Amino acid sequence: MFARTGLTIHISPYSLPMPLIGCVIAMLPIWIDLPQEAAALVGFLIAFRLRAHVTRRPTRA
Repeated sequence: MFARTGLTIHISPYSLPMPLIGCVIAMLPIWIDLPQEAAALVGFLIAFRLRAHVTRRPTRA
């Protein structure tokens, strides 16, 4: 019997003030020399909670 793998990702915001802190960190490249992509990623990870869950369901052969 084979197993089919699935990935479920839940994204939910943290409570205040974490989204505000994430926004400030994402805007840091305006004032100092930082890569914009890195600042946006870190700001997103501070503002939002990411939960990933891998599921395996048996399939009929």
